[in-house]
Amino acid sequence: MAVRIRLQRHGRKKRPFYRLVAADARAQRDGAFLERLGYYNPLTDPADVFIDEEKALKWLRRGAQPTDTAKRLLSKRGILMKFEYEKLGRPMPEAAGDAAVPETEDEQSAEAEAADAQPTDAETGSLLTEAAPDEATPESDEEA
Repeated sequence: MAVRIRLQRHGRKKRPFYRLVAADARAQRDGAFLERLGYYNPLTDPADVFIDEEKALKWLRRGAQPTDTAKRLLSKRGILMKFEYEKLGRPMPEAAGDAAVPETEDEQSAEAEAADAQPTDAETGSLLTEAAPDEATPESDEEA
């Protein structure tokens, strides 16, 4: 039996809500499924996505093939990358795993503030600024 990880549409007209399920490839889109893996609500801003990582990895290990949209959702959560590293028998790098998982709003705003901040000297903690134009530099002495 070929198993697919795919989206099952719920909700009403023009108000879709999707469940991520593992289902027999021959089953109807909204028909019988083997296990519910999570959900996806595209109407919220940002889209609300929950995927049970252990269940998704279990079905990927068993050979379930995700559809294109399901693959995109699994990839955004870092589950596909984790599965690929597991399949190769290598440990997942920490930096790559952290980058794949979306951060909370607080962490995003803290990073944005840090990016806007002026660079500081590591030893003294003072702000690093470019030399003022009135200060003499060796290049300007050579020209004079």
